[in-house]
Amino acid sequence: MKQKLSNKFLEEKLIPDWSLGCRRLTPGVGYLESLTKENVSVVYGEIKEVTEKGCLCDDGNEYPIDVLICATGFDTSFKPRFPVVGPSGVNLQDTWAKEAQSYFGLAAAEIPNYLIFLGPNCPIGNGPVLSAIEAQADWMLQCIDRYQCNNIYSFSPKQEAIDDFIAFKNKFMEKTVWSEPCRSWYKANQADAPVTALWPGSTLHYIEALQELRWDDFNVKYNGNRFAWLGNGYSQTELDQTCDWAYYIREVDDGPLMSRGRKRELLTGHGTVDRSNMASVNFAGTESGSQSQSQAQAPPPPPTANL
Repeated sequence: MKQKLSNKFLEEKLIPDWSLGCRRLTPGVGYLESLTKENVSVVYGEIKEVTEKGCLCDDGNEYPIDVLICATGFDTSFKPRFPVVGPSGVNLQDTWAKEAQSYFGLAAAEIPNYLIFLGPNCPIGNGPVLSAIEAQADWMLQCIDRYQCNNIYSFSPKQEAIDDFIAFKNKFMEKTVWSEPCRSWYKANQADAPVTALWPGSTLHYIEALQELRWDDFNVKYNGNRFAWLGNGYSQTELDQTCDWAYYIREVDDGPLMSRGRKRELLTGHGTVDRSNMASVNFAGTESGSQSQSQAQAPPPPPTANL
């Protein structure tokens, strides 16, 4: 920035004290250079009044203008734009007014059957967003399938589950650049506040965290008997005249994998990429980045999920 600006006044005003990444990176090609043009005057301060000729600023000067562009920003909070009221009378607009706390950016306590995309603390600034949205959609479809097929009346995340997630997230964020004292919409447009907009990990970390539903984190209510879905005692397979009714007799063990680790290896093509001759990525949090991924050890607290 100093090289492009070459202007002490602009350097003091534009180069922040906090580290790169504390705020969202929004590079604009040619922007810094444009501020140094002879026909450009950079004015810092407040506009006290819009006059017939231009703007009267708090430095006492009136600056004539042809066009006034109001770039005042926008509401980046997670507070719903309309009332979202749960059975107990809790309005999510009030609950999330100061600090939005969700279950993995997907659901809120005491608001049953309420699922959202890109809610609080999902990876919107630390990886590809589209893949995270796809993972959220898959997770929601699992919820809906269970809801439809198991006589469920309502489901919502338990408050204690959200409390534990927020505690883990806050501890993780302490060691990240996002927690530095910059005013950021990652922190509800505040300098010293919890990080509410980002996931405590990478996008891959988030995708794998959503692969399985943790129903023990939810309050589930049923329409009457929770086992009513057992029906008349016959399998739907038996009612399908085109099915193999002895499908469980197999020549090879081709059933679904039960181990989460083996599922991940199959999904991600474990063993198909050779990085031995590539520059390694250090995920260990150690000073030396020369160790391979297979040698990387878990960083000190806060711990990352073993996914």
